[in-house]
This record gives sequence, structure tokens and C-alpha cells, in this order.
Amino acid sequence: MKTVALKQKVFVTGLAALMLAALAFSLVGTPGVAAAASKVVIKFSHNNQVNTPVQKAALMFEQLVEERTKGYYDVQTFPAMQLGSMRDQVEATVMGTVESVLQPSAVVSLFSPKVMVLDFPFLWTTEDAMWKVLDGPLGQELLASLEAKGLKGLDYWSSGWKIVTTGKKAIRTPDDFKGTKMRVMPSPLLSAQYEAWGSSPTPVDFKELYTALQQGLVDGQENPPGTVADIKLYEVQKFMTMSRHGFLHYIAAFNKKWFDAQPKANQDILAQALKEAGRWERKAIVEHDGESVKKIRDSGVQVIEITPAAREQFRQLSLKVHDKFVDNVGRDYLQRLYAEIERASK
Repeated sequence: MKTVALKQKVFVTGLAALMLAALAFSLVGTPGVAAAASKVVIKFSHNNQVNTPVQKAALMFEQLVEERTKGYYDVQTFPAMQLGSMRDQVEATVMGTVESVLQPSAVVSLFSPKVMVLDFPFLWTTEDAMWKVLDGPLGQELLASLEAKGLKGLDYWSSGWKIVTTGKKAIRTPDDFKGTKMRVMPSPLLSAQYEAWGSSPTPVDFKELYTALQQGLVDGQENPPGTVADIKLYEVQKFMTMSRHGFLHYIAAFNKKWFDAQPKANQDILAQALKEAGRWERKAIVEHDGESVKKIRDSGVQVIEITPAAREQFRQLSLKVHDKFVDNVGRDYLQRLYAEIERASK
């Protein structure tokens, strides 16, 4: 009897092992992709509205990751600041309560000051030159600097060229900023930028921006045309100046500890999916901004182009802002960046 019982026990144990092996094989699916007994959740958080190119690209990232890992990950996308303010979302990713975040460089710079170089006014020449630089060694070096703060920076997404909208008077030269209160993201650099141009910067969270403009708590703000259209700021503004004084970059990052703990094959899939979705998003933003300018103009907002002379005035004043924050960025890095932008612009 003992012999029969032993044989039955061996048979059951062997059968269980075979079933577990079959389950593991079905989960792996693709060679090199690690398997999991249950799906691994990735919370992917950003502040853009659900009808924007950013959210569409986020859903593209979600689909690519889930398909390429055969369901290993359950990517859960949280748009429109569902997980808190922009700063809260980055902080949650640093702490590890959120796995992945996509936020403006100005917000990320509150945690890693070197990143503020992306928001230096009148730094970039053309969009093509900018992407060449950021997708190259200097851009990757900047992303790598986030690791010391607990973030794994993987890619740059786009929100487009910044423009200025105002409610009381048109902005054509730096003198026109005198006496105005301009909303800024909570960023020392952006505050210094408007102080250099003669305005009084006022930090306002993105969620409160429409109301702040409507109630006159601030006179104007900066954002790409697509953002102005997406949240209907044209309803509470009268003028839009096509200053293109800076570019609004989004940084896609993971919690570094979480990312490093993932199988290498999965890390590669996550990084590649972010880049593929990001390249689509960059092109979509260009189209979206063009359509948004027309929509804003048609709403009755006066659209203003600044003259080359005024642009040079702004640029000269902005160089003082570069100097003020050079130590946060690193003088050597900034000089190499200037040189690389010049080369890429030829």
C-alpha cells in the first residue's frame, strides 16, 4: 500500500510540475520576455486631457507594451491629473507609488535642477535641430542625470513651442510686460524669465489656470497653442503672441528602482515602446498646434507675430537668465549644448 501511495504521490507531483511548466511557457510567449504568475501593474500618469495627442500616444504605449510582453504588464493610464498635481505625480514616481510619469521639464527640474536647461528661453533655434540634440549624446546625458534622484528618464515627448496669451493688452516687446502678472508653473527659472522681461510671475497649478485667468488673478500665461485650445483658454484671453520663446518638453520616466528590477528584455520593450509612441506624438503635436492656432484665431483672439528686432530684445534679456542658472545646469554642459545646437542648426 505504501508503494502504491508513493507512486500516486510522485504522479501527482509530476503532473503539477508539468502544468506549472506549461503555464510558464504560455506566459512567456515571446523568447526573452520574462513570465509572471499575475500581471505586473504599471501606472502611467500625466496631466493632459483625454482628447490630446499625448493621451493617444500614452494609449499607444500601453497597447505596445501589453502586446509585446504577452500580457505580462497591465498598463493603466491616468490622464488629466487624476493622480494629483504635476509635482505630486513626479514625487509619487520618485517614491515608487507610481511606476511611470510624463511631465513637463519645468516640473521635473524641481527634483533634478539640471533639467531646467530645457526651459532656458530662446535656447533652441529650430525644432529639427532641437530633436537632433536631445536624441543624441547630450540629451541622453541629461536624462541620465535623473537617476541620482530616483528616476529613470527614457525619452522626450513634445507639447510644442511656447506662446504667450494675455487678457488686457497685447505683448509685442518686453516693455509690454510691465505691470502684468503672468502665470508660471512653480519653477524658479520661469519666474526669473518673466522678471527679466518686466512682468510679475505668479505660480498657479495647471488645474487652476482657467479660473485664475477668468477671475483676473493673473493676466496671462505661456503654453503651446494646442494646450490653449485643449482647455479653452481662448475663452478668457484676448491676445496670443507667437513668441516661440521656448519649447515645452515632456520627460517620460520610470521609478528607477522599479525599472531596474524588471527583466532586461522587458526593460528594452518598455524603452522602445515609449520611443515609438513618442515619435508619433511629436508629429501629431505639430499638426495639433497648427489646427489650434486657427481655432484660437477663429474664436476672436488677436494673434500677434513679434518682429525680428523685438525677438532680439527678448533674446538679450533672456541670456541673463541663462547666466543666473548656469550653476544648476553646469557651465561645461551648457557650453557643449550651445555648440551642439549651433552644429545641428547648420
